[in-house]
This record gives sequence, structure tokens and C-alpha cells, in this order.
Amino acid sequence: SIYSNKEIFLRELISNSSDAIDKARLKSLTDVNFLGDDSDFKIFIEVDDKKNTITIEDNGIGMTKQEMISNLGTIAKSGTKEFLEKLEKAKENKEHNLIGQFGVGFYSAFMIADKVEVESKSGLDSKAHKWISDGKTGYEVEDSDRTKRGTKITLFVNEANKELLEEWKIRELVKKYSNYVSTPIMMKAYDPRTEEEKQKEPKEMDFEQVNETKPLWKKDKKDVTEEEYKSLYQSISFDWNNPLFSLQTAVDGLVSYKSILFSPKDQNMYQNLTDPNLDFGPKLYVQNVLILEHSKELLPIYLRFISGVIETNDLPLNISREMLQSNSTLDRIKKSLTKKVISEFGRILKNKREDYEVFWKNYGKVLKEGIYYDFELKEDIASISLFKSYSENKYITLEEYLQKAPTKTEKVKCDHDEHGHHCCHECSEEEEKTHSHCHEHKEETKEVKKIYYIIAKSESEAKISPFISQFKKAGVDVLILTDAIDSFWVTALDEYKGTKLVSITASDIELEEKTEEQKQEEQKQKQDFKSLSDFIKNIIGEDKIEEVVLNNNLGENLGALKTPKNGIDPQLEKMMRAMGQEVPAQKRIFELNPENKLVSMMKTEFEKDVKSDKLADVIKYSYYQAVLIEGGELENMGEFIALTNKFAGEYLD
Repeated sequence: SIYSNKEIFLRELISNSSDAIDKARLKSLTDVNFLGDDSDFKIFIEVDDKKNTITIEDNGIGMTKQEMISNLGTIAKSGTKEFLEKLEKAKENKEHNLIGQFGVGFYSAFMIADKVEVESKSGLDSKAHKWISDGKTGYEVEDSDRTKRGTKITLFVNEANKELLEEWKIRELVKKYSNYVSTPIMMKAYDPRTEEEKQKEPKEMDFEQVNETKPLWKKDKKDVTEEEYKSLYQSISFDWNNPLFSLQTAVDGLVSYKSILFSPKDQNMYQNLTDPNLDFGPKLYVQNVLILEHSKELLPIYLRFISGVIETNDLPLNISREMLQSNSTLDRIKKSLTKKVISEFGRILKNKREDYEVFWKNYGKVLKEGIYYDFELKEDIASISLFKSYSENKYITLEEYLQKAPTKTEKVKCDHDEHGHHCCHECSEEEEKTHSHCHEHKEETKEVKKIYYIIAKSESEAKISPFISQFKKAGVDVLILTDAIDSFWVTALDEYKGTKLVSITASDIELEEKTEEQKQEEQKQKQDFKSLSDFIKNIIGEDKIEEVVLNNNLGENLGALKTPKNGIDPQLEKMMRAMGQEVPAQKRIFELNPENKLVSMMKTEFEKDVKSDKLADVIKYSYYQAVLIEGGELENMGEFIALTNKFAGEYLD
């Protein structure tokens, strides 16, 4: 838990001061008199081991009395302990609305301090006020004689954290967490004299800058260390782990910008990526001024876990959020950055596979949204996606799947070019002129591969699907798709680099070429089964079943449900309904295995007594079983339970 990491109090208080200075700088662009003679922005930190205090002071925009109550009052309403307990609970429930109301660090200040005083004068108010709280018994606000614009926070450090009253320790924390804050952070210079010498001749040391204010993204990347990247990443993402990558870019051209983007590897508890109101996107600076803390317009939603900083001088300083949403400069930057990020994922996948797989477990389902949403880059995103499969006990890519996929000779229709020419053979000069060949050559034989997949609620459910049987027998692998987004993106990517993606539950698939004798036998079975098929369809309901057919490729399974051509996958149907969309009732194809003993018994019973109640019960039970196997929900669970009990009783009788 980060709440036991007391070091973050300083990082967050410095961040708050930096934000206040950015706001003051921005305000001065529209009000030239706002700063007065106090335009040299700095953050001052002082440590007093005699008074047991640490003070952080800025000359930012400041707070009014009402802003102090609104920003700082939350903790005092319930007390530090209760508030942090709520924060822990919110983290467990992935509720992030509590986090960041004035920065987690402000509240963690009470973990190192018995009392906190916040003295502030807003640049928009003539009066100053002081907010005081012990984090336990509420707070009070009183008038202050402060005359300077800005905020001063004084922490009265408790006994358990006296080590923080060492100046070198505070300097170390500044370097560790806030080294690249754009505002100078000032501390008193180190006094090398002994305590005896200091007492004998007191001397006020001058303030000196302890951080580097030149932002990393303005440096040449060869001059930036991994530790510096890590420090910047942690300061803006609140992720204590190392990033998967740090991507620094400097572009000069039609648009010019500098950026550093980071991808997390491990799960970041501060990111609730399912929150529709999530603020995401890198910080946007224009001419050294922070314009947006989160610029959603600079990255697509499927990269919402990416953090970082972007600076450009190609935008006006007074640009509004509304203007950003339809700005051609930002569109170009977004397109450029997105391609660079996808390319970097490809590099990590190739060179750091183990790290990439950790990342994929945490963020893969979000990144896959891009296959559905991003028409231009969907194949690039598919190429960096990882999948579980039936035969592999590890992640594989589509390229790795294709390397092992068998080829099969199939008859394919000739494609035609824009002139009507088909491309399956070279055209003679006469054919080129007249296109006379187009009606003669309807199809050709061709060696093809296919990417087979199954959509299911879980790996275990997928592996017991009746449709897996023929693939297992033929040694053909099947991708197992279990994320909610999978039902959507497969509708957008029907082929990958010319290879068709085929659902094993939605297509007529024959992995092995049948002999003429086998074809004739199956045709005979179909004819013999015709009357029973119609009867079964009537028993189950024509509103549920489009047709009943035989399938010899179901292994030992009794039957299965298949989606008709151009139908909606049941998992997608369920998702659409959950999202409130109106979806017409989908009919299914009910496939029965003629090699299954129970199917043979159905046929015998049907020929003996078409009105048999026992036959109707077995048909309903078989259908209910097929619904459950594919992860569906029964409309009449009571009837299924009654049939189960009835069959169990007859079996034991």
C-alpha cells in the first residue's frame, strides 16, 4: 500500500505547488497585471529541526477561504484514519473518485505530522487565511496577515518521523521524486560547520536550487538516463513500478512537438480503465505552459493507460478544450504518436517478450479495443496482440499461429480488380482488351490457411466446446478468445494479412477432404433424418431454431448450437443487450451428432411413436444441454432441472 510509503507527502505537496504556479502563469496571459512584481516563480522548502517543522511555500495562484474549505475540508470531516480507510476501500473496489481531491500526498502529510497549517492568499482576493487541522478533530480557518500571493504549508512532524527533519533527507526526496518539476525548488545551502561553530556564530544560509528545471523532453535522449525516465514516470503516473517503455520523440515538420510517453507494465491501482469518466492522456504544454493535465485528444481511447508529456509551440496558449476537439494540429500529433506507440509495442514484443506478456495480462484487453475502433491501424494492433490457444500452454501471436497452421487446397472465387479483371491467372492481350475471360473462370483451386478461433466466457468453457473435437483430432490449433472486447473486434477484422479469421462456431468447416463414399453416406443420413429434424425444430420452437442438421465432427458430444451465416455471435449478443441495445432474438442452428448413441435412440423412438412424451423430453434436454455448454442462459431453468431429476430417477429405478 502506498499509504505506508510516507515519502510521497513531499512529492505531492511539491506537485500541488507546481500546479498552483502553472495556474498563476496561465492567468497572467489574460490579465497582464495579475502577477504584479512577483513573477519569479519558485517553490521554497525549509526544514527546522528545532521547531520540528517542514515548510513548503510557493508564489502560485493561491486559495480563497472557500477554496481552502473545499480543497482541504474532506479529511477533517472524518479524520485521517477513517479517510485513509475509505481510500483503501475505494482502491479495492476500483473507485478512484476519492483519490486526487487535493492529491493523496496532502492527506499522507498527516501520517508524518501531528498538525498541518495551510496559509494562503489568492491572487484573486485581497484577504489571506490560515487553515489548521490535526486530522482528527476537524479544522478551523482564521484570518492571516500574509500579504504575498501563494500558499505556505507547515507540517509539524511527529515523533515517529523525526528522520525527515534532516535537510539531506528532504533534498534526497526532491531529487528522487520531483527533480524535473519545471519550477525551481529552493532550499538553504548546506552549512558544513559543526554544531558548536553554528551556535558560536549563527549564519543565515542562502537559498539554492536543488532540482533540474530543464524538462527531460527538451533534452537529447542520449543525455537522459533510465533512472531519470523512471523518476519522471513515477511522478506523473503514481506507479511505483518500472514502465514497460519510455518513448522519447522530437518531431519537426508539418507539425513540431517533443514528447516522452510511458507505458505501464504492471497493474496501476490509480487507473480504473473501465471508468467512462476517466481522465487520461499525456500532459500538454504549449510554450512552457501546462495547458491540460490530461489531453484525451492526443491519444486514442484504447491507449488510455499511456502517460507522459507532450510540448508543442504550434498551438495558441489560449486554446480551449472545445477548440482542441477539432484541431488539425492535434489530429496530426495524435496520428504520429499513435503509430510510434504501436511500433514501440512491436519492438518490446520482439526483444522483451517476457515483459510484454506481463504487460499484456494487465492491459491487453484495452489495447485490443483498437482493432475494433481504429480502421487504419487494426492490423498493426492485431500483429502485437497475444492470444491463448487450445494446444499451446502459453501466449502466441497471429504470426506464430500461422507458422504452424496447415494449408488446405480449396476452391476459391477469382477476385476482380477495378477494371473487372480477375487475378487468378495471367490474362492474354485479347482478354485484357475485352475482359472476355471474366465469365468463364469462376473459381480456381488454391493453397490457403485460416485462423480459427472460438469465443467463450473462459478457457475451460472453450476447451469443452463440441466444435473443438475435429480440430483436436486434426491437430489444428484454435485461438481462445475470452475478453468482452473479443466479440466486437472479430467483426472488424475478418482477415489478417490476407488470411481469413474463422469462428469455429459460426461456419461450416471441413478440415479434411471427404471421400465420395463419405459424402454419399452423409447425404443418406441427412435424408433419413429429415422428418426427425422438422419434428425437433417444432418441439424446441421455430422462434429459437432456424434448422436442425447433422454434424459428424462433434466427437463424442451429443449436439451443439451454431450461429447461422451473417448471424450474431451469442457472446456479442449478450454484450449488446447488457449495453442496453435492442437486439432481435437470434435463431440458432441445432447440430446433432449422428454417431452419438442418444441421437440414434431419438430416431428409433421417433419412428416407433411420433407422439412419445419421452422423445419430446430427450429433445428438450439435449437442446438445454447445448445452450449450457456454450455458456448460454436457459429461459426455462425449472424445466431443465425437472428433466434432470426425472432422468436421474428413471436411471436409478
